Amino acid sequence: MAQPLAERILSSRSGVECQPNDYVSAEVDLVYVTDAAASSVLDRFDQLGTDTLAYPNRVALVMDHYIPAPTAEMAEVHRRMRKFSHQTGCLLTGEGEGICHQVLGDRGLIQPGDLVVGADSHTVTYGALGALATGIGSTDAAIAAASGRLWFRVPESMGLHFHGLLATGCTGRDVALYLNKIMGPSGADYLSVEMWTNGEGLSADDLSAIANTSVEWGAKAAISVRAAQNHPHGIPSNYVDELEVDLTKISPLVAVPHTPHNVVSVQEVVDRKVGFCFVGTCAGGTLTDLRFAAKILRGSQVAQNTRLFVAPASRQVYEHALHEGLIETLVAAGALILPPCCGPCCGAVNGVPADSETVISTANRNYRGRMGNANADVYLASALTVAASAVAGRITDPREVMKE
Repeated sequence: MAQPLAERILSSRSGVECQPNDYVSAEVDLVYVTDAAASSVLDRFDQLGTDTLAYPNRVALVMDHYIPAPTAEMAEVHRRMRKFSHQTGCLLTGEGEGICHQVLGDRGLIQPGDLVVGADSHTVTYGALGALATGIGSTDAAIAAASGRLWFRVPESMGLHFHGLLATGCTGRDVALYLNKIMGPSGADYLSVEMWTNGEGLSADDLSAIANTSVEWGAKAAISVRAAQNHPHGIPSNYVDELEVDLTKISPLVAVPHTPHNVVSVQEVVDRKVGFCFVGTCAGGTLTDLRFAAKILRGSQVAQNTRLFVAPASRQVYEHALHEGLIETLVAAGALILPPCCGPCCGAVNGVPADSETVISTANRNYRGRMGNANADVYLASALTVAASAVAGRITDPREVMKE
């Protein structure tokens, strides 16, 4: 019988043949900490009375949420991160290198079958690379970095099977939004979701967007079977649930305020005036997303009284976009290019919406106040829909623009 990937990986890293709901101590391949969590994690190291890492090359500190540092306090956090990296020999990705959920993969630090933990809930994104990747708290992050190991409860697994090809105007973000709607906030509670695809139905960036949002269903992880080099003996028979998704039936979707699960067809909200448009974040700042945005904006202009912010997810994405002429296209259309970072997503830096302003964003969350203003309305959509809305100055079905 084929064993689910989460069980196989945890068995390999713990040296114990794992079963669902077992508790195991496993060796981690990578632990990473963002500047949003670094102060708390480094405080835990002070409490542990050590600054020694079991495997410095398996620990990464990432400056991504607060770039450039918006306050003296955050500048001090960045200073502490640089000092800790110098003292311990761990990896540091500094200002402008990119978002933790993209840049570490760009650098080849995550491989299929790896066990990865990060002090951020969207660590699940790296499941698109075939890793068992999951978010943890500050104390666990400090312990994993110091010892090279961490405890886990082995999750049960479910199968998520994708069939067909996406229709015109749809991307992996639309698939993620579709799953937000049907799964709800607890449809995959503490499950490892195994994503099965048929050939070229979904790209690696599509799968990244879907894995990224799996935490909104309560998932412990979401792993691409294709990236993990497939099961040697077929589909496991001990999935606790299985879901079939016909990609051909998915249309452009939008999550309306104030939850990522409140998803409707874009046709239900067209013509809502928007003032703030954002293409970026770990859910929508890939090279594919920038290509989508440039495709819509080429030869067009961002509407008057509408702003479009674009943040590449990493410096590598930024460099590729420069070489392809995407940045030139976006700038010519009136977009403001931000450094590779989280940008306006969490409302810390690089743009906050005004009171009563409508935002449309490729980000993964739209809870009230998520982008720094509880009086703004945040809609979530794909890069195609966001770009089309930026040109029109109102929420727009990208298929209407793509017909032209």
